[in-house]
Amino acid sequence: MLTRVSEALVKPGREQEFVERVRSLVRTFPDTYDGLVAHEVLVDLADPRKVQYVSRWRDEQALENYAGPGWRTDPVTFPDEDEYLQQPLTLRHFEDVS
Repeated sequence: MLTRVSEALVKPGREQEFVERVRSLVRTFPDTYDGLVAHEVLVDLADPRKVQYVSRWRDEQALENYAGPGWRTDPVTFPDEDEYLQQPLTLRHFEDVS
């Protein structure tokens, strides 16, 4: 299983609006993307401008079907996302080795 973490640093005052937009956009992902095991939107308690979208994927092929062939380096974005962000998204991947 692979875990993908996209982290946003949101402009001050836009946090709640950004979180609602992301939650609305990802709501249908489990029905849309085969191989999406779980996903969640997380807000950092120490700094609510830091928001993560964490998704867990069955395998590399499922993740590639979602994010495209550049899944290792290219974040998935939504239109006008840059209006909310203080800097570009950061992207990390983790492999479950348990």
